[in-house]
Amino acid sequence: MILDKKGKLFGKISIIDLFVLLVIVVGIIGVFSTKSMLDNEKVLSSDSNMLIQTSAKADNMEIEFEVKEVRDFTRDSFIVGDNVFVASNDRFLGTVARVESRPSKRTVATTLGKVYTAEVPERYDVTIVVEAKGKKKDEGYFTDSNIQLIFGGEMEIKTSTVQTTPQVKKITVRENEE
Repeated sequence: MILDKKGKLFGKISIIDLFVLLVIVVGIIGVFSTKSMLDNEKVLSSDSNMLIQTSAKADNMEIEFEVKEVRDFTRDSFIVGDNVFVASNDRFLGTVARVESRPSKRTVATTLGKVYTAEVPERYDVTIVVEAKGKKKDEGYFTDSNIQLIFGGEMEIKTSTVQTTPQVKKITVRENEE
């Protein structure tokens, strides 16, 4: 007899215990296979070239970033022609086209309540203009490597010499004429 009067398999293992063990094993296999698929990017969206699929050619974009109150070392580390990547996933964003800087200024209030603007010693506000390929879509601005750009949003970027978190100040799209 396979099941005895108490519902145990071969008189030793309960059917419920066997079912719980089976669920645990299937769960563990599912977790490992999902992790393996995510590592190989098989489960992730396959539309990483979404812009190229939805239009014949990507447009030229200029993305203007601004980072405030950085030292001269950071300011001087942005070099025209350097490639720019998103720091979190190393996706290519574009190429540095221009770098402009000015001394940082801050609004300061005195103990008497007077408010004035003062220069911050040895700090600079830097504007980095990055040329990229991409499109303006209904959902927003996207580069051809499917990076969404959000006005006023911060994005951690890096080049071969510097990594910082500037704010997106302006996006200009020049459509291709083909």
